Amino acid sequence: MNSTLFLGVATALNAFGAFLASRQHLYAAYVFLVLAVVMVILAIWTAYRNEYRLKRGRRELGRVLVELSQCALAAHRGNSASDYDKLRPMIDKVKNRVAVAAKYLDDSSVESRFLAVNVLDVQLDQATKEHFIGRGQGSFWTVYQQINGWRACIERLLQELRR
Repeated sequence: MNSTLFLGVATALNAFGAFLASRQHLYAAYVFLVLAVVMVILAIWTAYRNEYRLKRGRRELGRVLVELSQCALAAHRGNSASDYDKLRPMIDKVKNRVAVAAKYLDDSSVESRFLAVNVLDVQLDQATKEHFIGRGQGSFWTVYQQINGWRACIERLLQELRR
């Protein structure tokens, strides 16, 4: 819920309590004034909770960027199937962390946009292509492209959250 809704209800309760106090219905007026104070407290708590969730979500997305950088480095250095097998759990960990960030942000589109990134969304420069072709590591090439696409997606999400 939005904190302005609680503040609006608190204002209405306060006005009604003031009206009852002017009519000498003091006990009923006190009840409405106490309810108004409770609504203000709920508004403050809601605002704090929303800010906390946004902060934690951005922090999780920042950690995703760090882990994606580590994954990109591992994909760039990878030579064998064992290196590829080490890279897959790292990528799964990143996907789990994006899901956690989506829960904090209370926005399921974060995870959907992250998973919608395709390998073809990012093109590699010629030097990087030659690096992977020279080593004969096609599987690392596609993973490297995917990781770069994910990094661009997370960077866009963080820019959107700054607004």
